[in-house]
Amino acid sequence: SVATSVMTFNYKGKLINILDTPGHKDFAEDTYRTLTAVDSVILVIDAASGVEPQTRRLMEVCRMRDTPVIIFVNKMDREGKDSFSLLDELEAELGIKTRPLTWPIGIGQDFRGVYNIYENEINLFNPNKTNIEDDVVAIKDVNDSLLDDSIGSQADVLREDLELVEAVYDPFDINEYLDAKTAPVFFGSALNNFGIREMLDTFVKIAPNPLPRESDAGPIEPLDPKFSGFIFKIQANMDPKHRDRIAFMRICSGTYSRGMK
Repeated sequence: SVATSVMTFNYKGKLINILDTPGHKDFAEDTYRTLTAVDSVILVIDAASGVEPQTRRLMEVCRMRDTPVIIFVNKMDREGKDSFSLLDELEAELGIKTRPLTWPIGIGQDFRGVYNIYENEINLFNPNKTNIEDDVVAIKDVNDSLLDDSIGSQADVLREDLELVEAVYDPFDINEYLDAKTAPVFFGSALNNFGIREMLDTFVKIAPNPLPRESDAGPIEPLDPKFSGFIFKIQANMDPKHRDRIAFMRICSGTYSRGMK
């Protein structure tokens, strides 16, 4: 099987290429090679396990290249670590400042959604359903009485948490993110498809466009019409019945067409 999977899709008018790499240490070299082809990284952290050894090594490579990093804390629908403690752990273990851009409402069985700090909006969901579009209740104001009606005492806890977030963490600075000095943090549950949209909406707004690449002929600009690219991975013998080989290439400029040499 191919350890790295490549997905290309259009999200709200922007073309996004996602290179999904495995977290297991057996595929570490595959992950490191893939990092040479990306402009930004999304680290997925387990809310219960926190920072694992492979995540630390991955972050070291990102720091070496000053690659911007976004952190998504997953599995908030399961019991896990306190969110503030987890943020402290991320900063200590990964050596980077963090800034929450969403905040979880509850955890485990009490998880009811996230507050989108970046957009000042609350999205609640029913954890017993699977159709996310029907489950969401959107509230614009954290002081709206509808929030108290929807989640009861959790509303006061959320308000206190948000006050603490604003007091402890510096305001989000997009330039510090692009300079790989601050990692925006998002919370959610991939299993319930919750918190993903908030992260992607912000990602398309703040993530860098394709950047120039260094070469022995000087910097290669993305808008240069001449085609250029580099192979960051070669996978061979995926089909035991054939002598096959596939090359993964990052296009740096121009347009690739089938059959070109």
